[in-house]
Amino acid sequence: PACLKRIFGTDRGATGATVPEALVAISARAGLPVWIPDDVAGHCCGVPWSSKGYRAGHEWMAARTREALLRWSEDGRLPVVMDASSCTLGVVSELGLEGVEVLDSVAWVHDQLLEHLTIRRPLQTIAVHATCSCSQLGLADKLTAVARAIAAEVVIPAESGCCGMAGDRGLHHPELTASALRGVSAELAGRHLDAAISSNRTCEMALHRETGQQYGSLVQILEEVTR
Repeated sequence: PACLKRIFGTDRGATGATVPEALVAISARAGLPVWIPDDVAGHCCGVPWSSKGYRAGHEWMAARTREALLRWSEDGRLPVVMDASSCTLGVVSELGLEGVEVLDSVAWVHDQLLEHLTIRRPLQTIAVHATCSCSQLGLADKLTAVARAIAAEVVIPAESGCCGMAGDRGLHHPELTASALRGVSAELAGRHLDAAISSNRTCEMALHRETGQQYGSLVQILEEVTR
């Protein structure tokens, strides 16, 4: 479970599972259980350090997490599933982790889980926002495909792109997300959506703040409709 998901939690209400809980639940439901290491706290992909120019901190954390991922995966015998696309990209691009298969939750859901799950409460309309990291990982189409399996109508605003959050930058400068998402906000204004999905918590927070729609992880939504 990424730091983002552990720190910022969920907007899915009292009955909604957190993203790590939802990922564990749907994986077990599909007959492909995952486990969360007991000592996961204190490990990070390192992006918060590298993005701020803290080279020594990044090197230390990268080494710590690299060792842990090798140990948790039994030197690559088991794949590793990450629940935040930016963190998946960070592990793949910055940790130098060889011999370990690292899967983003979008790929895990689309490639492995979806065919084994029954959509018990399909939705009518769902909005999709592929984050920058999701797109860089080549997973935007798979995110949309999962949405199409969940809902009758999938809405992808024409001006979808970078939400402007840029990690934590949009928390300090909300005018960035307001500008980046003005087209998306205009297109979704007044529109009823049963759900809105993405794959990165801070991006979902920006989307919620600027559009008024309750964006959440595709993992959470899938857990709810297959429960």
